[in-house]
Amino acid sequence: MKVDVLPIGQFQENIYVLHDQGHVLIFDPGRYAKKVAETIGKDETVDGIILTHGHSDHTGAADDLNDMYHCGIYMNKKDYILVDPSYAGKHGFDSPVYSEVQDLSETMKIGIFDLKVHFTPGHTAGSVCVQYRNLLFAGDTLFAGSIGRTDLYSGNDQEMAQSLAYIKTLPHDLKVLPGHGPATTIGRELKTNPFLCYTEERWRLI
Repeated sequence: MKVDVLPIGQFQENIYVLHDQGHVLIFDPGRYAKKVAETIGKDETVDGIILTHGHSDHTGAADDLNDMYHCGIYMNKKDYILVDPSYAGKHGFDSPVYSEVQDLSETMKIGIFDLKVHFTPGHTAGSVCVQYRNLLFAGDTLFAGSIGRTDLYSGNDQEMAQSLAYIKTLPHDLKVLPGHGPATTIGRELKTNPFLCYTEERWRLI
């Protein structure tokens, strides 16, 4: 198993290309489809493209890559409105995806990849973290030392707090691959991330 990381664009969004047994999943391709394709071998099969949420810095190259590989695009249906061409540009940080988008379920298999999808609204209504083995593709829910903003369309502070409480229950050795910034682990964030290691009572005092 191997993961290529391509931090690109104005916001240095991390595109992840997951390779395993000659198969590939692409996570959050924001731009530069050709650069993504350069990481994929001619003998590899692309099983799918996963969008952790609907913001344009995570979705912008999805159509081009789907045209190249005919692999299917997957995201939480609660964020469909952010990629629906009928609403393009109306919510901020959204842009259209013209290919068919399929819904993610809690447990699913895409190609050879057995995935667990953690529904973690807060950054957007449809934000997810996707787990494959010991990897957690966290989108903009959780970063090293921080979390995703909640002041954009469909963001919600209360839902983010509930999602973070859920994330705290995940295995501490899970490797977190966030949408921006360096990798981390759940255990490290429980010790160092103020949004995870402080209790609600302590937050009230600072």
